[in-house]
Amino acid sequence: MPLSTPVSFRYEKTPLEQVLQDLEKRYQLRFSYSNSQLPLNAPVSCMATALSLVNALAELCECAELSYRIIGEQIVLTPKDPDASSALKNYTQTLRGTVIDAGLKTPLIGATVQLISVEPNRAVSTGIDGSFALDRLPIGRHSLKVTYLGYKESQISNIMVVSGKETVVSVQLAESYIQEAEVLVVAERDKTLPQNLLISSSVHTLRTEEINRFAGSRQDPSRMAANYAGVSSASDQRNDLIVRGNSPLGVLWRLEGVEIPNPNHFTFTPNTGGAFSLLNNNLLDNSDFLTGAFPAEYGNRIGAVMDVKLREGNNKKVENTLQLGLNGMEVVTEGPLVKKWGGSFLGSMRLFTFRPLEKLGVDIGYEGLPRYQDGSFKAVIPTPKAGKFSAWGIAGSSNVTIYDIDEDTTTWGKLRYRLEPTLNNQMYAFGLQHTYTHIPKTVTELIVSTSGSQVEATSIATYRNLSNRLFYYLRNFEKQLITRFNITHKPNARLLVKSGLTWQKMYYNNQEIMYQDQQDVYEIPLDAQGSASLWQGYLLTKFSVSPRLDVQTGVYAQRFSIGKRLAIEPRLSIDYYLTDAQKLNFSAGFHSQTQPLVYYEYRFFSQERPEFNQPYNKLDFTRSRQAVLSYNYNLSPTWRLKAEGYYQYHFKVPVSKRAGEEAFSMLNLGTDYSFVTVDSVVSKGTGRNYGLELTAERFLKKGFYALANLSLLRSTFTGGDGQRRPTTFSIGYISNFLIGKEIDLDPNKRHHLSLDLRVNYSGGRRIIPIDEEKTLNESTDKIYYDVSNAYRPQLRNYFRTDIRVSYQLNTKKTTHWIFAAADNVLNKKNELYYGWDLEENRAKIYYQLGIYPYLGYRIQF
Repeated sequence: MPLSTPVSFRYEKTPLEQVLQDLEKRYQLRFSYSNSQLPLNAPVSCMATALSLVNALAELCECAELSYRIIGEQIVLTPKDPDASSALKNYTQTLRGTVIDAGLKTPLIGATVQLISVEPNRAVSTGIDGSFALDRLPIGRHSLKVTYLGYKESQISNIMVVSGKETVVSVQLAESYIQEAEVLVVAERDKTLPQNLLISSSVHTLRTEEINRFAGSRQDPSRMAANYAGVSSASDQRNDLIVRGNSPLGVLWRLEGVEIPNPNHFTFTPNTGGAFSLLNNNLLDNSDFLTGAFPAEYGNRIGAVMDVKLREGNNKKVENTLQLGLNGMEVVTEGPLVKKWGGSFLGSMRLFTFRPLEKLGVDIGYEGLPRYQDGSFKAVIPTPKAGKFSAWGIAGSSNVTIYDIDEDTTTWGKLRYRLEPTLNNQMYAFGLQHTYTHIPKTVTELIVSTSGSQVEATSIATYRNLSNRLFYYLRNFEKQLITRFNITHKPNARLLVKSGLTWQKMYYNNQEIMYQDQQDVYEIPLDAQGSASLWQGYLLTKFSVSPRLDVQTGVYAQRFSIGKRLAIEPRLSIDYYLTDAQKLNFSAGFHSQTQPLVYYEYRFFSQERPEFNQPYNKLDFTRSRQAVLSYNYNLSPTWRLKAEGYYQYHFKVPVSKRAGEEAFSMLNLGTDYSFVTVDSVVSKGTGRNYGLELTAERFLKKGFYALANLSLLRSTFTGGDGQRRPTTFSIGYISNFLIGKEIDLDPNKRHHLSLDLRVNYSGGRRIIPIDEEKTLNESTDKIYYDVSNAYRPQLRNYFRTDIRVSYQLNTKKTTHWIFAAADNVLNKKNELYYGWDLEENRAKIYYQLGIYPYLGYRIQF
């Protein structure tokens, strides 16, 4: 019988002897074995669908714990070597997953999943829910090849299998069609393509294993994103995302398909970053990070999108993770929920404090002791007929008080008072989701979510006579209710249509109190409660014109209740494959965003009339036209090169028309612990961003990976005076180099060592210079700025080197990690900002963090 003959079988607890007799009869096979050596009465549960004879025998022998050899026309069966079996028994694990349609996200039944990292290869077929399982895999890294009739083949590499936790993967297959005997096949799709295949350009996939692996990431998705082309960070202390010279205010955070508030600890109004992420990396699934020219599914932002997913828990067995480190403690648990339907739960809690770092003498940049805590969960119940239900949530709080009291007033210089600020943050987001797949070629998705955040900042002033008073208070409380409905229809292999409608109701309760020291009065420019609503809708189509040409068109629309503003935005994306390995893409579109909600009710007392002026509620959307041209070349399944050029034109940007505020623009805000407002703001400003991004990447293979990128960029704005200036984020260039090596320390891969290095070299932030002579001679504490030269000078170039070392130990039922890392290991004195020191009465450069070490221990069982 030819070895390529397709073989199919399915046995459920069938005695081995009957299995062999059935196969002999159906396929004219000749088995040879010893009755005394084989457990002929042992029950066998195994299945195969249209596998070659060699792969079918391998699968059968794996299920029955046998070995085979083909001698002539005889298939000789023997029990596995008991010594070898004993040696490996404690160091095997299950690799499971699902195979789904990339467009509809529906399961593919009967897909062939082949394990190609072992000899002989093993193969299984997916069940009715698209699931598959490969049992008793040796620990280490493995590779899968997945095929399905009418779909493009997919190959997934470097799947880490450890003894303490089952490995679960999700495989997306893109449908193909035949035209003129030509079929385009794209392999390694999980590496070069995003999780959402409707995104064609300006996207990076944040893979969970790399968030844990890359040096300098601190297990934070935002810091992980800063390793990619076009992305920089505001400072070592914060994780703000500055993308292609845009303000972080233009970043959209989405979780499980809906918008959420800023998911970071120690943040401020109205920022989108903070000191630490509230998102637990141990619960994240692979996620997409978009850096421009988004498809029609995304709206109300002009800068970037962080589209985050939570993974599903293990639906077969209970598993736990415990992590301890200098920063705190974390517990994760997961397991089956309504086991007969394949449901699962997943949850975590984290407690964090800087006290261990303080004891080690690490300088964190200020006198204070930050603390935070957070939790996350996801529960999934797939029902046989009613569809798939899921519930998810994240919540957290953080607080810090910064101490700056010196009773020796002779050291105060020009200071009339010292401030002791306290910052408290809370954030939550919960959602219910229903996915229905029983309509032919159609998937519907309904999401209902509620979320909210609060920033509460208090500053107490201590005067020279050591008396105290409230100097500043800000409360920014916002919550929102969101209902989102999506429908995806795929009438054939060439066309996919997706549309959706979102209703978002936003509530706010905000207050700001400021003490005017010179007049000895309190001002309350913000004291408002109310609500606003935002409607969003989109329609997009993706059409395969030919096997090498895909065209995606779309339109996005939004209407905001404040000012009754309306935006209708066309989007376009074209993919053309020059060869199977080379792709060109052009994407373009219109984009817009509302201003942060806290601004709209802000009021100023008019100098001309006895009334208040509210200029922010008269503002239009900030609008943007964007275009991207990219080239991607997969040199091999391991190496790829990518080049991307972009142009963005922003208009109707809020700027100030008042003399002395010419450098104000909303394009320059978003990275500081200050709430900046001006009383003459109008939607009259513009901005331009353009640049080139070059990337070379070697995906992990044979224990080695590398990533290098260079971004050349320029970002400018026009203020209220119409003069063009660089933005504060126009740093000129960003370069990153990352490299890592994994080493197996023993033949059975029980002991595993990882070494990782990151080097970043970038231009310095731009600053507004101070008129030093005028400020020096000023008798009060007033500081004079040289606005005419705003953002022309730069801080020194930024250089940082990070290292990380991780040791992994696999035991019978647990996996242990010990990791140690150091950011800025060379202790480079990078400049943070330029300001005036009132104590020393001089201009001064303030510096970033020095060496920042952290270590930890994690166990999975």
